Amino acid sequence: MTSQNRIAWTEIAYDACGERMRVEIRSSWAIALLARGPSVPVTWLLARAGVAPMTVTLAGLALALSMPAQALLLPLSIAVWGVALSGWLFQVLDCVDGSLARLNRVTTRRGGDMDFLVDMAQWGLLYLSIGVLADRTLDMAWLWTAVAGIAAWGRLLARVIRDRLDDADPAPLIPLRAADVPVAFLAGISGLIPFAALTGGWLGVAVIALLIYSLLDIVEAALPLTRGP
Repeated sequence: MTSQNRIAWTEIAYDACGERMRVEIRSSWAIALLARGPSVPVTWLLARAGVAPMTVTLAGLALALSMPAQALLLPLSIAVWGVALSGWLFQVLDCVDGSLARLNRVTTRRGGDMDFLVDMAQWGLLYLSIGVLADRTLDMAWLWTAVAGIAAWGRLLARVIRDRLDDADPAPLIPLRAADVPVAFLAGISGLIPFAALTGGWLGVAVIALLIYSLLDIVEAALPLTRGP
């Protein structure tokens, strides 16, 4: 097994920006562009320090859990930046823990399950945090928080549907058709969601956009049901 503090920079860069980037740019282009690249130096530093992948995953969980508290308790001018940067930093850490596990050959079912659960929790907490910020900005009691909660539930439902209907054998990577480009663009836009916290007076519109995005996600996840056996 490769020692954590001996992982070469080139190994980390290849893991992040090689074939994985090609696949991710089609399904999660915003995360690929905004988080995958910055994860390279963070992975290198944490590998040098001997930090375990599970520690990074748990750090991401702590960061995700802090977002609603930041949205509710910090001064509004600070809270919006806190939520946005925390959401982005979580995405970076989500790339880092996987890279550390792969490069050190310590990938496990338990680690993968934990990463998945933390990732899903983060989306729910992020959506709720944006709803709280919208209520504080627009003085709407808990209306926008409730709508954001529904949007979060929709995102989680879409993931459950997708995992249930997903083919065990992934399709080979083929060139996108013109008709596939809008779908790929919308599917990959989720990496920009943390920055919805910075929309100020448009936060209510941002929450509605999250709800619409979740509904489209459910429809897209359920499309295999419309195909023949």
